[in-house]
Amino acid sequence: MSEIELNMATIDDAPAIAHILTDPLVRQRAHLLVIPDPAAVTLLMASVHLLAIRRAGRVVGIITLDRVSEKCWELGYLLSRSDWGHGIMTTAVGLLLERLRLGTQLTATVDNGNVASQRVLVKNGFVRVGDDGERGTWRYKKDLR
Repeated sequence: MSEIELNMATIDDAPAIAHILTDPLVRQRAHLLVIPDPAAVTLLMASVHLLAIRRAGRVVGIITLDRVSEKCWELGYLLSRSDWGHGIMTTAVGLLLERLRLGTQLTATVDNGNVASQRVLVKNGFVRVGDDGERGTWRYKKDLR
């Protein structure tokens, strides 16, 4: 696997991110209700911390961090379907964790059936803390110590 890079997304990344969002399965798995359009991606950048995941210089996915409280953030991520199954997201989440401050808490919500996403979290030290049976999702948490 070529080297994975993780950096804050820029306006120049918006078209590539919008292209990834044209895949309805990617949007559904990520629970992201963003229109696959560069202008909508730019608005998303203004509302959350949005990091671009690059492989061989190409944007292949994103990680979002949405503030829940002073020390707690909701983690979200998505990856181009053609890049699924290569360990890219596990690596990217690991890179993110290396950059966050001690004392930070992360939460994430994953569909019960999205085993690959659950593995990403578990491999990075997240623990399942609950479920929402009505929505068919599980909640994960990680405290950086």
